[in-house]
Amino acid sequence: MNYDILNELFDTNTFVQTNSYVVSALTDNSEAGDGVITGYGSVEGRAVFAAIQDESVLKGSVGVTHAQKICSCIEMAVKAGSPFVFFIDSAGARINEGLDVLGGYGKIIKSLSAAIGEIPTIAVITGKCIGASSLIASMVDFTVMTDDGYFAFSGVDSLAATTLKDVKTLGSAKGAAATGKVSLTASNRAESFILIKDLLSYLPDNCECCCAEIESNDDFNRAINASSFDTFSNYDVRELIVQLADNGKFFELSKDFAPNAVTGFAHVGNKTVCFIANQPSVENGLITTNACNKISAVLAFCDKFSIPVITLTNTCGFAVSVDEETAGISAAAALLATSYANSEITKINIITGKAYGSAYLVMNGKNTGADIVYAWDKADISVITPEAGALLLYNNEIKASSDPVAAREEYINKYRMENSSPMQAAYKGLVDDVIPSSQTRARIISALYLLD
Repeated sequence: MNYDILNELFDTNTFVQTNSYVVSALTDNSEAGDGVITGYGSVEGRAVFAAIQDESVLKGSVGVTHAQKICSCIEMAVKAGSPFVFFIDSAGARINEGLDVLGGYGKIIKSLSAAIGEIPTIAVITGKCIGASSLIASMVDFTVMTDDGYFAFSGVDSLAATTLKDVKTLGSAKGAAATGKVSLTASNRAESFILIKDLLSYLPDNCECCCAEIESNDDFNRAINASSFDTFSNYDVRELIVQLADNGKFFELSKDFAPNAVTGFAHVGNKTVCFIANQPSVENGLITTNACNKISAVLAFCDKFSIPVITLTNTCGFAVSVDEETAGISAAAALLATSYANSEITKINIITGKAYGSAYLVMNGKNTGADIVYAWDKADISVITPEAGALLLYNNEIKASSDPVAAREEYINKYRMENSSPMQAAYKGLVDDVIPSSQTRARIISALYLLD
């Protein structure tokens, strides 16, 4: 391996190797280090531990000594209270080491399991990641994958033997991103280093400390321009998040998976926060099984590491289809609701548009976990959609009208005025305050400093 690449991730000449000269007692051609570099260094002035599999040595295959080096590095990271990054590029297990290899993989899994929730863990797939390695990559908090990587439980040849379809895309970075197996993709190793540094800037060192505040020099009281974010328009919610974030910087996670939900990190009022939002530009922000699972996963991480969550609610409800029922949407929705309800972090909800029925509940409703709920003055909050409400309450009047189409619109508007205005929700205690959209950033920052 070209060791100069370590200076691309770590601050120059700060990386210190551990167990650099160990060799495998079971493999005659093992080289010093046994195919994996482990150690620690400084990344933007912070201590970070890493294990980097070296494909040039026995194809990065995992043996007993190789596994023990990785375990020792993870355990040192937990003891030091610093993030751990694992670069995966391995052809798999060393078959000539027999059953001992299974024990090695098992020890890695156990060490990593003990680290999860204690320190941030990141996997970077830069080559082959199959079999037990794919389990490890799926355990960590965040997985980054480069375009030349392959990530699947089964190898290409094994998959190809089961179908006539082209299976190469299944293990590609694009395929892994679309199915939610990876959080971020990069064109190459150098770009993955940039993503890791950026990601780490939003994370604490461990579960016992808070994220560092980042001086932004952005005005805490800066008004936002929400003129293009109409309640019933299909705008891109990321444009709203950018306005709310300090200096307009938003780090999105799992962009290509469940795009009807947007998740990611930002600094707001100098504090690290996680944004969770419905995406009106994709299926009108409908909540799907995948969207529930995507949000629940990031909520779990934030709860472990005390990162405040800001929810931007704007959805017309849950997706209705046989596929969604088959996928288990009710179970996924229940997980989402309990994830919000049981988490102990600061939770702020801004209802920017539509919030109907169960969708209001699972998206951090006032009675399901939110500390503070604000609603924009043009939000639409109801137990059912206004269209359905108008038919239920005024169906006879609509049928009796000489112009049923016009009458239907009239009664929909009547229902909105009387039943789904944000003030009605405020009267019932479902909203703490109805605010002008321009004040959203200032209100969020005020709540963060009060509650966090």
